[in-house]
Amino acid sequence: MAPPPAVALHSLGFPAERLADLAAAAHLPLWRSETDGINGRADPLSSRVLVLLGHAWEDQLAGTWTHPYTAWIEVAALADHSILELIQRAVETSLYISFTTITANRRDLAGELLSVIGQRRTLSHDSRDNMELALHEALSNAVLHGNLQLESLSGLSVEALERFSNDLTGRITDPDFANRRIDVICNLDVDAVIIDVVDQGKGFFLKPKTEPLASGRGFDLIGVSCQSFQLLDGGRRLSMRFPV
Repeated sequence: MAPPPAVALHSLGFPAERLADLAAAAHLPLWRSETDGINGRADPLSSRVLVLLGHAWEDQLAGTWTHPYTAWIEVAALADHSILELIQRAVETSLYISFTTITANRRDLAGELLSVIGQRRTLSHDSRDNMELALHEALSNAVLHGNLQLESLSGLSVEALERFSNDLTGRITDPDFANRRIDVICNLDVDAVIIDVVDQGKGFFLKPKTEPLASGRGFDLIGVSCQSFQLLDGGRRLSMRFPV
């Protein structure tokens, strides 16, 4: 039986002393390089590296969407105890992303995560397209309707578009909204990929099954793109299952 993957902590733009303290508190070694490995194991395929993102990290991020990196946690203004909670979540899942709303809004997280999943699971062209479409819709919902608490766009008039754009600009520049978090939790099972998208919004009440489900949030599109999905935590967590 193969040994369980070793887990280590790495960072981009993060103070070395604070990183060492967090690694010690989490009982994780620090990742040095693929040649040094973790605890004497240099094979990156048997290693999992969790990355803490501090300051000026975005230009360096592209190099981490590959083995052995499996988690990307934007630290922002989080206290150490909150960072340790996110590290523990990352340890317990196959792939994990935790970004602020403002970062999630400007990145192509669906495409970036799919590139990582594609390195670990063989996906057909159709499977990848369906997964990316559903994930993009789920992330958009989590950012716009979840964390930013924007109402769905009513109509396509110039006035409606301008109003939505103004509301978006106002919310995304308000720290109370922009610093809320979007978490993406991905578990790679033998026959399925399960992806949860979690926001910190107010959630919503589900309508009876005889009525359209949370109209305006694109769940019909998500429903035809994945094998099944569940709305959890009052609508703040969307769990999607994709066969592979």
